[in-house]
Amino acid sequence: MTAPTQSPIVGILNRDVRRYHRWCTPSILAHQERVEDFYASDVSISAGFFGTLVDHTGVFDEAERFAAAAQGADRTMFSVHGSTGSNWIVLRMLALERQDALVLVARNIHHSIMNGLKALGIDFRFLPTPYEPRFEAPLPPSVDEVLDGLRRYPEALAVIFTSPTYEGLAAHTGAIADAVHAASEQALVIVDEAWGGHLRFHDALPASAMQSGADLCVQSTHKLAGGLQQTGLINWRSGRVDGELMEEAYREYLTTSPSYHLLASADAAVRTLAAEGQRALGTAIDRTRELQQRLRERLPDVELLGDARWLAPLAEHVSGIDLTKTTLGLERYEPSGYEVARRLVERGIVVEKAGLNTITLITTFQIAPEAVEETAAALVEILAPQVRVGGERRELPHNPFGTIDDRPVMHPYAARRYAKAIGREVPLAEAVGAVAAEAVEVYPPGVPLILEGFRVSVDAVAYLLAARAEGGSIVARDTSLATLRVL
Repeated sequence: MTAPTQSPIVGILNRDVRRYHRWCTPSILAHQERVEDFYASDVSISAGFFGTLVDHTGVFDEAERFAAAAQGADRTMFSVHGSTGSNWIVLRMLALERQDALVLVARNIHHSIMNGLKALGIDFRFLPTPYEPRFEAPLPPSVDEVLDGLRRYPEALAVIFTSPTYEGLAAHTGAIADAVHAASEQALVIVDEAWGGHLRFHDALPASAMQSGADLCVQSTHKLAGGLQQTGLINWRSGRVDGELMEEAYREYLTTSPSYHLLASADAAVRTLAAEGQRALGTAIDRTRELQQRLRERLPDVELLGDARWLAPLAEHVSGIDLTKTTLGLERYEPSGYEVARRLVERGIVVEKAGLNTITLITTFQIAPEAVEETAAALVEILAPQVRVGGERRELPHNPFGTIDDRPVMHPYAARRYAKAIGREVPLAEAVGAVAAEAVEVYPPGVPLILEGFRVSVDAVAYLLAARAEGGSIVARDTSLATLRVL
């Protein structure tokens, strides 16, 4: 009998992953209860003796009730589709409520929300997106910007924004929720809280969406809340959210073959955070502070987003920052963030995100104590000899989100449909001012810079070309960025 060929995926998981210091997702709680044997215990919906996820019965009902209480929600549903699938479910609920639904959306929202709006035909308007160029950080909308949007579009069914952002910047969610609820009898405050599943469990962290009075939020448990990849929660308050429509949208989307191992991981993670979150997150925060202090002492030209001098001017948009994240600004050094990330991988260190001028590290639950010094030493080795002559700063790109209109020329769904029939491919630099027939983004963070149905901006093109030249990962029909499809 011929032996099967070896799987390269199995090989790299068994052989390589644990050799790296991983300052990146997932953040796995070390002491959570774990399934003993994944293969021997794999099971399907046919084994209904413990209930079913789609009907919220048996052990799944018990798990959801516990998670809702822990997160401060009236209802919680588990997801094995991460925040990407959870966002789709939420948008489907809005589409079921109103066929002509219009929503206000922060421009830096994840592509899963943009794709859901596009596919479900939901009309939308963008809120302004301020930008901190030194850290390549889009900012959450301010209260005044949200209220201005509601004054212009009082029929809006929801306000949707990300908090915390990829860099850990938290919005003034409580003030936004109060303002929206006072200004509109119908509008929901929906928070993409993919990066905030842990916030409720340590008192030094910004308040969570549910603590702040949001109507609904989605969370990726695997990001910073202790679970395995693909796990997530949908939390909501029953006042303005139509629970029946949420259930219907959930049934429509949910796979009929969910991984019960993933569900078990999410359940165990929430229970562990509820019991030990203050201690586990406290350790992660302490290690973050230790890393940052070593970098301040040994790399004085590095800028840290969490420093008060950078956060204070952002107060209109930012209520606080996730203390488990470290974003470094590198404009006084020669290497780009992409180059620094590559050189760190060569030294056995993986960061969460790189950009033209930045790297972002997450202090996960599994980061070992020795990783702090080894990572600081590696960054010193890479950066200390590379200070720009005379203290010069790198020229920073303009806000790639800033010049796009608040509404599309043509709804993205229609633009995508017309792309094949009347679209044409042009060199990217010549596409400025034309209506895009495809979306283009840098991943991570997964926020489209060019969107179907919108005019192509010069700042978005400049940023994409610079990221591509430095080795950033481009998500597009033509990843070389030689051409763009326009109408």
